[in-house]
Amino acid sequence: MNDLNALHVFLALMQTRSTQKAAKKIGRSQSYVSKVLAQLREDLADPLFLREVSGLVPTNYAESIEPKVRNALDQLDLAIAPEVFDPAKLEKITLHLVEPYLIQIGKELIEEIRKHTSALIELRQWGEHSEELILREEVDLGVHVINDKPQSFYQKRIHSGAGYFEGNQQGEYVKFIVSGVNEHADHFKTLDPNVEVGIIVDSHQLMAQLMDDCFTLRYEPYYDANEQHQLNLDVALISKASLRHAAKQKWLSEIIENIIDRYIESWVRPSELKKETK
Repeated sequence: MNDLNALHVFLALMQTRSTQKAAKKIGRSQSYVSKVLAQLREDLADPLFLREVSGLVPTNYAESIEPKVRNALDQLDLAIAPEVFDPAKLEKITLHLVEPYLIQIGKELIEEIRKHTSALIELRQWGEHSEELILREEVDLGVHVINDKPQSFYQKRIHSGAGYFEGNQQGEYVKFIVSGVNEHADHFKTLDPNVEVGIIVDSHQLMAQLMDDCFTLRYEPYYDANEQHQLNLDVALISKASLRHAAKQKWLSEIIENIIDRYIESWVRPSELKKETK
């Protein structure tokens, strides 16, 4: 097989499970996709896809080679990419940030990026599909906690955080849901196993409004990786592993890290801020 375009067709079929949708994705005709698929089946001696009511279903062989083909093409794209990177030529930048970073640094992040490019900026809260979108290269970078992820992801630790209770501890405990962090875990019980959840919310603004009468778990950021607290959380930049050295990702990483550094240096516990204003 000497045609790299055939491999791009294969990956498009793996993603869309349809010759029509694959053709639309790569900007070619459906007949072209069908012709390439027929040639791939002959070259690889495998049907690759079986047609069922739901669409094209990949064979076991197709499933096994897909990550290797994708990684090989990613590496090739990096190898032939221009050495000179100009953010002014970017068309779109997409970032997914876990709260509270989306709220705390979002505006400054947009302003800093806008100094270098007029590209469309899409800045969203990290959600259940963020990891999938990073692997599909529809999201450039994410800011989230470090956890077990496949080797297809690269996690660069930025800093850590120590958990503490914030608010009126005589009131109900408010569990603030953070996607990918605590939907199925009660981290607060590390601090006090006797605490029971009274209210569950996923709005940072609503949670802040409840703090006069209730309390919740907050995180105090710090840098020292060896520092030990009762409850620790590591925060990282998340990217597709094969793109960790790509110019666009490196440029965005530097911007995000610098802004988070400034945020942490100026960070004051909400409780301490209240004391200062009294």
